[in-house]
Amino acid sequence: MSHTIQLEKSTRGNRLGSSAIRSPTQRSDIGGVGVQKVDLVREVVNRLRDQIIAGQFEPNGSLPSEGELGETFGVSRTVIREAMRMLRAQGLVEVSQGRVPRVRRADPQHVVESFGTFLQRGDHSLLDLLEVRRPLEAEIAALAARRATPPQIKEMEETIKQQDKASTLEEQIDADIRFHDLLAEAADNPIFGLLLTTLAGLMRRSRQETISRTGNKRAVSSHRTVLRAVRRADVHAARKAMLKHLAMSEEDLHGKKV
Repeated sequence: MSHTIQLEKSTRGNRLGSSAIRSPTQRSDIGGVGVQKVDLVREVVNRLRDQIIAGQFEPNGSLPSEGELGETFGVSRTVIREAMRMLRAQGLVEVSQGRVPRVRRADPQHVVESFGTFLQRGDHSLLDLLEVRRPLEAEIAALAARRATPPQIKEMEETIKQQDKASTLEEQIDADIRFHDLLAEAADNPIFGLLLTTLAGLMRRSRQETISRTGNKRAVSSHRTVLRAVRRADVHAARKAMLKHLAMSEEDLHGKKV
């Protein structure tokens, strides 16, 4: 029997867990078959997810068949199918009719979209967002001042010009977002970009509020101040300029003006 992960009878417990989860005929003392099945599925999902994250299964490699997984964990094929559906929803496996499941390559897009949707649907205020943006974007600005290349600085400058010339609110917001994204790219740490993408929905709402209230020129002027510090490679000034920019955004959300 040959798979990306080989399951020999003598090693199954070690590769996929020290022992079967529990007999599929066992029932919980506090629930019936439905409750028990959910618990079994969750346990299979948790164990397989941990092993995928730990690298025990190669990206694009095949998982064992339903029958082998069921025998290893001591659960029915139905439990394994439900577990595969959950792992697919989490972006960890690909499931095709008539084929064994395959491990997906790490792709942040699924998690970013899911968490971004949660943030937009959750009970989060735009002021909550600003409290997160302060440490995040202040550090982005500081690192951009240290790491930005001349082409990146030029592109940020062009984006500010586009924002200044934009005639509609949507164009102004798009250019505003683009400037912050470029700043994150210049910081040269991909995690910053992922975090900003996750917050993108809330950040667009925030800009709709602030730019519509106090106008585009205020944001453009603030961006220019940040960029001047970045161009000079002045880490302290870039951080300070970004914090002032975000403080102005907070004042705009409160309906105040400096």
